[in-house]
Amino acid sequence: MDPPIAPLRRTSSSDSTRRNRGYLFLKNGNEDSESIELEELPKSPLRPHYGTAGRRTGYLTILSLFLGAVLIAVINHVVFSKLDGTPTSGHNEQFWVTTLKNVFPAAVSLMLFLDLKYCLSQVALYRIRNDSHPIGLVSLMTSPPNFTNTMSILFKSSMRAPILMFFILAAITQAVAITSILIPGTLTVTQSSTFNKSLQVPTIDFNLADPTTSSFVTVEYDNPPTLGFLEPSQNWRQLITRAASANVAPTWDSPAGCGSSCTYSFTYSAPALSCTELSKQDIWPSGTNTSDSRLAFPLNTTDPNESLNEYFFYNSSFAFTASDPSNPDVSSSTVDVYYMENFNTTYTQALKLATQYPDPAQYNPRGAHCEYQNATYEATTTFSNNTQSSSTRVKELNGFLPIGHDADGPYSGTNTTNMTLAFRSISQSFSEILNGNAFYQTNISGLVTDSTQALSTPLFSLTGVIQNVTISNDSSAQTQYNEYHFALSPNFQGNLSNAIQELLGNITLAFVDQGMASTLAITSVTPDSTQYQYHAKKLAIIYGLVFGMSVVVVVYGLVCLWENGTTAVFDLEHIVEMTAGSKNLHKSAVHPEFSSTYVQGILLPVGNSSRTVLDVTENRG
Repeated sequence: MDPPIAPLRRTSSSDSTRRNRGYLFLKNGNEDSESIELEELPKSPLRPHYGTAGRRTGYLTILSLFLGAVLIAVINHVVFSKLDGTPTSGHNEQFWVTTLKNVFPAAVSLMLFLDLKYCLSQVALYRIRNDSHPIGLVSLMTSPPNFTNTMSILFKSSMRAPILMFFILAAITQAVAITSILIPGTLTVTQSSTFNKSLQVPTIDFNLADPTTSSFVTVEYDNPPTLGFLEPSQNWRQLITRAASANVAPTWDSPAGCGSSCTYSFTYSAPALSCTELSKQDIWPSGTNTSDSRLAFPLNTTDPNESLNEYFFYNSSFAFTASDPSNPDVSSSTVDVYYMENFNTTYTQALKLATQYPDPAQYNPRGAHCEYQNATYEATTTFSNNTQSSSTRVKELNGFLPIGHDADGPYSGTNTTNMTLAFRSISQSFSEILNGNAFYQTNISGLVTDSTQALSTPLFSLTGVIQNVTISNDSSAQTQYNEYHFALSPNFQGNLSNAIQELLGNITLAFVDQGMASTLAITSVTPDSTQYQYHAKKLAIIYGLVFGMSVVVVVYGLVCLWENGTTAVFDLEHIVEMTAGSKNLHKSAVHPEFSSTYVQGILLPVGNSSRTVLDVTENRG
């Protein structure tokens, strides 16, 4: 049979006799409450470590650990701030930086954990003195905090508010470990910061373009001599044709000192177009195929005895003329482009085109009248990850394009001779690409596009698709038919003028790579290196949360320390001392349900010191 748990006994008339024999009875609460019987206390002075320490030691320990953690966190911030923006060096330096990244938060985490654990001891003693608890729960409360102990406290708390509060404080104590996990991530390695630097970059200066390089000319023996323009040189014509057929702006080599990426802008003079959109009335003043029609639809007459044949869906022309007889040096250079918007030759549509005169209301011709201008461009280019992206825009229009005396050519040997021939060569080549026409021929159900190069540019989209069609009322009588679709490229959103201007601008960029000239440009450079980046806001948030939660535990611990009147220390030596004088606790220790035995701590003054005695009590919950 198990020995019973030793109950509390009330004082009797023999208490004085027992007190004389060396026993001490301590009143717990008021005069009517139980008294706890303790074994004889030693009459000799207590050992220095015997009992609990004074409050001053507790205050110093709690505050010094907390302030030490704060100091390390401040040093952490200062060191990370010094590293912010500095380039990463060799492996040796990176090793020490990585070590610092981990040492600082680990030190903060350790000091806070020790501090909060110390505070928990004060809270535990306060709870033990103010209420009775199962010794199993007391054991968990006085043990070093860990996840298992903390969860066990929650499960054994019986949802009592004081124990739930202790559970929250214990959880906060363990949560400070996130410091050592999250803080290293506030100092990262990133691409070095971009900075501005003057770099020597290629540019365009058509004043330096040799006339024999840009053009084929004849020397006309005027007075002064004139360089008569014949046509663009083969080299420039090929260069412009290649650029006009590309979907992106031409590229060139990155400048020295560009790093992993760089961006710069530069200005240059080149031909540009000033365009005006044309309406349907402008294109078909009198009809779709009259003599003044700029986009014949169809080409042949309206005689019903003749078949309708050639339907033009694209047409362009250009001219270089002397527009001002009083000033032969001012010449007009124009290019006109017309096209049929969303032209298609589905089988049904093709039958109508072959047999019926078109209804103008069902079609929407579009066009633009453009004049060449001498313009100042601003180009911007970016080199990054071994790729280049460039764009250019007209910054300023400076009047008619200088194309030479009487639209023929410049005088020889002037400071504008080279530029004049270069501009004429570019505008002539571009106009020739757009020049010509394309039409649908009904008698062959096909397209004729060989008279223009415009369809090889990104301006327009021309596609064909083979469809199965029924050629009679008999659904089994089917054949294959090739239908065509023509439109302005979707990228230009129906704006022909902008499309032509943008294409010419991209063509001018093709001359950057010709090595004409160079200039100093303010370049935004991203070095081909890495640097440390400090996320101060992130560190402030993490440390703010950690120290904010820790303050709750520290304040609670300081209050409990004041209420206790002594510093709680729960090591083996002190635990033995706390239970040494409790006969009832010794008797209960052999009971199978010892962990359920309710105990309570009593603060007992002994001489100039005090000690906490742990003894069995009744369940007051």
